[in-house]
Amino acid sequence: MIGYPYLWVLAAGLIIVLFLLIILVSPVEILGELRRDGENDDIEIKFKAVFGLLRYKMKIRSLDFSGKAIRLHEHLMGTSIGMSSKNEKNDEIDTHRVMVGIEKYKRAAALTHNLSHWAKQTLAKVKLEEWKWSSSVGTGDAMWTAMATGLLWSVKTTTLGVLSQFVKLRAEPRVEVKPVYTQPCFTTEWSCRAKIGFGNAIMSGLHLLVRLKKAKEGVQAWRSLLFKS
Repeated sequence: MIGYPYLWVLAAGLIIVLFLLIILVSPVEILGELRRDGENDDIEIKFKAVFGLLRYKMKIRSLDFSGKAIRLHEHLMGTSIGMSSKNEKNDEIDTHRVMVGIEKYKRAAALTHNLSHWAKQTLAKVKLEEWKWSSSVGTGDAMWTAMATGLLWSVKTTTLGVLSQFVKLRAEPRVEVKPVYTQPCFTTEWSCRAKIGFGNAIMSGLHLLVRLKKAKEGVQAWRSLLFKS
């Protein structure tokens, strides 16, 4: 018979194992929202994990196109088991920065063993549970409005077709394009909700790390891409 103190140790160990198993099967939820109405923009991305104990939110309050650059005003907020952090910053993306980013990505991808295969395997574990995308478009001319409406429908259906090849669609996507014949206008509102198991996310991260380790400069290349401008 197990001694009295050892029984409590065993019970505590079983509770910890059960708690870890519950965490591993819990979902990581990704929420995305985008709204554009005239000159007003609102982009928000949220991540929630471990039943909401871990949270991260990125919100872009304004998106200004000026010349060859895009100016962003970002609001970042993270929560981890009761501790929260906030940060606001202004950023600017120009042609040079985009080209540098593309070159960095190419180098990092070349140093990562079979990156495309890893991306497909990871996306296959993602469940898309909600997809809504409604838009209104008008040019002031009936013929051009009809053409713009048809073009928007093509963009949306193509996007969904490509997306369905990589992730699992769990709900019927809701897509809408409204032509506005009376005046020039463009508004769009998009939202989606996706989930991936916490355990699957961790395993995918470990697999990526293993692939990076196979190249001497793999980790350094990705660190440069993600954390340096």
